[in-house]
Amino acid sequence: MFNETNKEMKKLFLLLTAFVLGHFSFAQYQYPVTKTVDVSETIFGTVVEDPYRWLEDIKNEEVLDWFKTQAAFTNSEMSKISNQDKLIEELKQYDAMRSVAYYPIAKAGGKYFYEKRLPNEQVYKVYYRQGRDGEEILLFDPQKFKEGKTYDFSASVNDEGSKIALNLSEAGAEVGDIYILDVATVKFLPEVIPHSDGLFMEGNNTEIFYNQYKGYDVHDTEQLLNMPCKLHVVNTPVENDLVIVSSENNPELNIKPEVIPVVYFFRNSPYMVLVLYTVDIQLTSYYAQVSELKSGNVNWKPLTTRENEVRNLFVKENDVYLITSKGNPRFKIIKTSFTDPDLNKAVTIAEGDEEWQISIDYLAETKDYFVFNKSKNELITKTYQYEYATGMTSEVDVPLEGNVMPYSLSRDDNELILRNRGWTTPLNIYSYDAATKEFSKGVFNMKFEYPNLGNIVYEEVEVPSWDGTLVPLSIVYDKNKFKKDGSNIVYMSGYGAYGINAYIPAFNAIYFPLLNRGVVLAFAHVRGGGEKGSEWYHAGKKSTKPNTWKDFNACAEWLIKNKYTSPDKFGISGVSAGGILIGRAITERPDLYKVAIPKVGALNSLREEFTPGGPVNIPEFGTITIEEEFRALMEMDAYHNISKGVEYPAQFITTGFNDPRVTSYIPAKFAARMQNANGSQNPVFLDVDYKSGHFGGSTVDEQFKQLAKEFAFLLWQCGDEEFQKVE
Repeated sequence: MFNETNKEMKKLFLLLTAFVLGHFSFAQYQYPVTKTVDVSETIFGTVVEDPYRWLEDIKNEEVLDWFKTQAAFTNSEMSKISNQDKLIEELKQYDAMRSVAYYPIAKAGGKYFYEKRLPNEQVYKVYYRQGRDGEEILLFDPQKFKEGKTYDFSASVNDEGSKIALNLSEAGAEVGDIYILDVATVKFLPEVIPHSDGLFMEGNNTEIFYNQYKGYDVHDTEQLLNMPCKLHVVNTPVENDLVIVSSENNPELNIKPEVIPVVYFFRNSPYMVLVLYTVDIQLTSYYAQVSELKSGNVNWKPLTTRENEVRNLFVKENDVYLITSKGNPRFKIIKTSFTDPDLNKAVTIAEGDEEWQISIDYLAETKDYFVFNKSKNELITKTYQYEYATGMTSEVDVPLEGNVMPYSLSRDDNELILRNRGWTTPLNIYSYDAATKEFSKGVFNMKFEYPNLGNIVYEEVEVPSWDGTLVPLSIVYDKNKFKKDGSNIVYMSGYGAYGINAYIPAFNAIYFPLLNRGVVLAFAHVRGGGEKGSEWYHAGKKSTKPNTWKDFNACAEWLIKNKYTSPDKFGISGVSAGGILIGRAITERPDLYKVAIPKVGALNSLREEFTPGGPVNIPEFGTITIEEEFRALMEMDAYHNISKGVEYPAQFITTGFNDPRVTSYIPAKFAARMQNANGSQNPVFLDVDYKSGHFGGSTVDEQFKQLAKEFAFLLWQCGDEEFQKVE
């Protein structure tokens, strides 16, 4: 009897041991030890526990060591997944199938300025040519500026095409300096504007307007506060630069510390406009006479307030054109005059309707016209042009498949560029003359030959969310690999913030390694974005933010129900503010997904306003100092919605250590808590990139290496036999 009982006890003990190991000890992954420190605060009667807040001391040696240990652990584990090198080679092969990559900058002084990268090159370089057929001249190579270093850059050309303002930062540093390049000599001028971003304004040859950071330290919480707008005159000492607008110099404007003032000039207009920027998309702006600029006493007069709901504006001589949602959530373009800028009496130029909305992000100005788009859910577009002289609007007939987005090159003539792209249409660039309506390939047209592009197809559906709201969902796949039996791997992305249309139809060759393996790509156009106008945006903001991840989860349920995939084959990803979406999608419905890849994600919303980039984001997400907004932040905070013992999906959580927008400790805290709370055997890796900030690697090799890691993690966890761990 004793022996039988003993056997049963041993059997029960083994079963219990297996259960405990499977659910609580995480024996499969021995994560680096992360201590907890009792930290709590009471906010509007709610006790908030924050045991990993010690990681916010980002310069502390213990914290730095923790990051290094996590990075080493992730790199060690990821190195065991086979065939990542194969993914990198495939990415390179597809990159080489495009003859050249262009990014137009401007047309000035009869010259075309542009960025260009050949398939065998690591970075874009700056070139110009005189006219369409002129000789191509290399102006700037970011890998040869300083020996052994690579620089990130943005470029602005002056009115006559004789100078370029280059905002240069060492790769991954995020904050850099302004250098001035002389086009004729291809040499830099001696003056350098430190820790600043700026540009030549329209109609200007000698003056650069810039905002200056406190310094170079992206982890300084005061880095972005009280930034002045300053004026530099070329070939004069930087220390003599004039402060145009600042919170200190302009107390009458009540500029809050987190607000960034920017002054704009416009060709052939006697007026300048000051915009006070936060992430609030409803612009607060003022206007004044350009003649007052250097007087030391600019009389700034109100132009727009938040109540006007203006999203964008531009100036033509004495007239100001504005895009607003006031009175029409699908937007309208209106015009008023600086002689009597009354928006209530403004003339309506064009407006959206229930089917077609004005695309606020795609409006291009030329000498005699402006060109704009209307869209259905920002997925299908129509292009129009408005003639200033006659006030007539006409549709632009473009002989291209896919959508087009107009961009200005110059306001000296009527040429502009049209970017052509779609889910199955790789990006290409064409030229259009608004006066003659002549369409041509132009200077920046590219050639590519993707052998299996013809197999790629897409679907546009609308999925009912939790409250019956229809959410647009785009689905892209290889028709020869697709099986509607639930066996496909799905990789779904989403964003849903700032009223941004984050996933407009755009094919990218980087997805071929996934599509060729039968992966289905999905893009959920959730509330909080701008796909269906201003109401769509406000339906996913602050207290309504839960709609963002509930829409996303509804799309996931629809894909599973309709046999596109199954939960053990489902991967999801979101970037930056999209981290709120991904973090809350998996903490609310962990059963729907196998893999989550939040990239530089805002995963600890309650603490964002205390980061360097946090205060400027308060209008979008809220502040803990207002009870309703505190409640909303608690709800959207993925870190605070992790529950001990819940079986969460596998996670590959990325951060750029120099990121000033989503500070590294935000995703780090989420990773630490998830590692210690996760009740499943699924891995939780924190990927730390010490060479990058918010936007990832600077070279093609760095970008492809990162993509290969993310793709390999997805394929490994979703059961692709080609990508399994080799111990």
